[in-house]
Order: sequence, then C-alpha cells, then structure tokens
Amino acid sequence: MFSLLEILFKGCIKLTQSLRELKVAKTKKLIRDTLVDLIEEKGFDAITISDITVNAGLNRGTFYLHFRDKYDLMEKSQNEILIGLQEKFISVKPYEFDKYYSKDMIYPPILQVFHYLMENSRFIKILLSSKGDPGFPKKMKEFIRVALYEKLVEVIENNSINTIPKEYTTAFISSAFFGVIEEWLEKDVPHSPEEMAMVHMKVMKFLKQFVTQIVK
Repeated sequence: MFSLLEILFKGCIKLTQSLRELKVAKTKKLIRDTLVDLIEEKGFDAITISDITVNAGLNRGTFYLHFRDKYDLMEKSQNEILIGLQEKFISVKPYEFDKYYSKDMIYPPILQVFHYLMENSRFIKILLSSKGDPGFPKKMKEFIRVALYEKLVEVIENNSINTIPKEYTTAFISSAFFGVIEEWLEKDVPHSPEEMAMVHMKVMKFLKQFVTQIVK
C-alpha cells in the first residue's frame, strides 16, 4: 500500500511530466507554424535558423533542443503529418468501400481522412508547392500507396484484372487519389471534407468500372 504522501508525490511527478510534454508540443508547433509562414514568404531554401527563432520569439538554444537544423525540422514536420495521416488510414478498410459506395453513401473513415487533410491543409499545400520540398509529393504518394492502396488492390482484384501487374494497378489508383488531394488543396476556397469524401466515392466507382471495362 502506498502512503498518501507517496501518492501525492507520484501525482506531482506525472503532472510535471504532462506539463513539460505540453510545453514541448506547443514549442514544436510554434516552430513548425513559423516555418510555414517563412516558406510562404521566401521559400524554404532562403530560410535561416535566425529567421525561424526571431519570428517565433525563441532563442537558438530552444530551437536546437528539438531540431539539428532546418532540414531536420522539415523532415520531422513532414513525418509528423504523414504519421497523423497513417493513423487516420488505419481505420479505413477497403473491403468496406463497396458496402457504402454501392449505395452512394460516404465512407466515414475516408471522411475523417479528408478532415485531417483539411486541418493540415496549409502546411501540406506549401509542401506540394514550388516553395516547399520538391521531394515531398513523391514521398506522400508513396505513403498513400503503401498505407492504403496496396490493400485496396488486393480487394478489387479478380480474374478479369489479374493480367495487370499489381504494381501498375496500385500506382494508377494511388496516383489518382493523390491527384484529387493536390487539385483540392490548390483551390483558394477548397471544397469541404464532406464534398471531397463524395468525390472520392465517385472517383473510386469510376475507376472500378473503368478498369473492368478496359480488360474485357
């Protein structure tokens, strides 16, 4: 049995750790938001650590507590976005698409994916632009292929499309979804996540019909 003093002491430690973690998370978000502001203003290549710290109101020591340099900041920020997206994709079950799409209904997990993309749209849009990282579009497209659409191809494959190498079918489908995202985020007034979930449904139904037709 723990004494009351021990319980209070452990509670204080947990509270201190939570407050520290919250402070670190807020600092990292401030640095990332400042990075986005500066990329919009001058492009990533022209940014210096001093630009970031001055605009964020932080000292260089605080920056270096979390990142080695601006490239480390960029890489970790990208990975954070993609890991968050992966968490949304976990609940997506491609074999359930037809259950909803055959009835012209939005698939809820895909809707959550678009909500996440909207919440992070400013940063993703910057990364996909000429001012961001030229390697990010390929990185994001590859992520989409691995995270979701390889599983999707396994579901929609049947005897009529077995003659198409899986890697090409996967590339076709993942590129289509990436193209939809890219086009969506480029708009000054993008459609809502609900509208985009409906677009996804229509695109997937079209692709399924298209692939079936061309291999007959």
